[in-house]
Amino acid sequence: MIKKRTNKLTDRFRESRKDPSESHYVQGPPSSPQFSFIVCAGLAALVFLLYYQIAYAFCTAEGLQDMKAHAKFALEFYLKPEVFFKTWLRVPHMLWHLIVKFFQSRIHIPLEEAASLTFALFGVFSFAVTAWFLCSLISAYTGQQRLGLASFGASLLSFAGPLIMRWYADGYTGQFTPNPLHNPTHTACKGFGLLAMMAGIDIIRSYRNQKALFFKGGKQYFWFGLFSFFSVLAKPTFMYMLLPAGIIMVLLDLLKAAVKKTPSVKAVWSAAWRLAVAALPSCAYILTEYTALFFFGKEQGTSVILTKPLEVWHFFSYDVPTSILLGMFFPIWMLLTNLGYFYETVEGRLSVLGYMMGVLEFSVLAESGSRKDAGNFSWCMMAGMTIFFTVSVCRLTLSTLRQKSGVKHAAYLLFSWFLLFLHVYSGLSLYNVFSSIL
Repeated sequence: MIKKRTNKLTDRFRESRKDPSESHYVQGPPSSPQFSFIVCAGLAALVFLLYYQIAYAFCTAEGLQDMKAHAKFALEFYLKPEVFFKTWLRVPHMLWHLIVKFFQSRIHIPLEEAASLTFALFGVFSFAVTAWFLCSLISAYTGQQRLGLASFGASLLSFAGPLIMRWYADGYTGQFTPNPLHNPTHTACKGFGLLAMMAGIDIIRSYRNQKALFFKGGKQYFWFGLFSFFSVLAKPTFMYMLLPAGIIMVLLDLLKAAVKKTPSVKAVWSAAWRLAVAALPSCAYILTEYTALFFFGKEQGTSVILTKPLEVWHFFSYDVPTSILLGMFFPIWMLLTNLGYFYETVEGRLSVLGYMMGVLEFSVLAESGSRKDAGNFSWCMMAGMTIFFTVSVCRLTLSTLRQKSGVKHAAYLLFSWFLLFLHVYSGLSLYNVFSSIL
């Protein structure tokens, strides 16, 4: 009996490990490009509206929280060099603030509306990048253009949150989300971080002799360097997660090629040093930002330290495994049911490594002194959650399009989509969209 079950699991792993392009997919009814673009535009408008309303509710609420604090801080950015430098020392990740300041000072939009507009625009930008990511993967694996379906997945990913369980610490304490919509800088860096990941995927695929999926015209190293730099300019935590995960993945490929003594060693090594050069501007800005913030800026005397495992996490949750499960139920379910896909594909492996790196950083790294209880390395984990959720939605979409019948497959799809919708409903509920915004 045990051997039979083991064989079934092995067969399932091998099946899901196959290149998704080898599967047979349902040919959907032909739809005009205009209709697909209309669907995409409509969903983008919905994302814009909800993001704007969420941000405006935060900006006009009583008390001081992330959104309002960042909006007020944006007023301090002036073009006078000495004033600008002093302000930059306080918050070097300033991309969102500069755009808010532009809308407020040059176009004369009131501060609350300027902050909400900026937040909504970054939300739509992230939505568009996610739709491109999903559409490109679906097209590469199925041979079909599914912009409408990709846009639908991207809209769901714009609001996915932790599962709300009122019996567990008031439903949120200790849970984290790929969409912390109360924080504008995370939303500002997310789209650029995804673009950097997409360029990295193309680079890894190139030395594996696979076709590029996203930047087919070449210059992947340039795009990686550019988008990673803009990501750290908005908030460095996405790159804190993605760069180490990418390094581990490239090193594993290099080690595998060296052990097998294949000619691909040169190709992997060439990609590795080119990636390192492309990442130099981002790393230089991160180091400059760290020096400015912790030695001359508002966090003087603070430093990054190694702390006891899960010490900071326990500030937010008394039950870490439950927090992880409620925040990541859907991607964990997709991982367990598609181990081969996440092991074999570049996007699958990178998403798992990214999330694991984010969890590791949040578990053992902290800021010293009174800043420790801020748990700022949780942003690295939430960036990892973002790419893990995104790749999981891609896999679910591919599974839905497969020509595979049967009650078990239908039940699997039904339960998987149910889980994803539950995450989306919970995310919207978390920000009171149903009760106070709409």
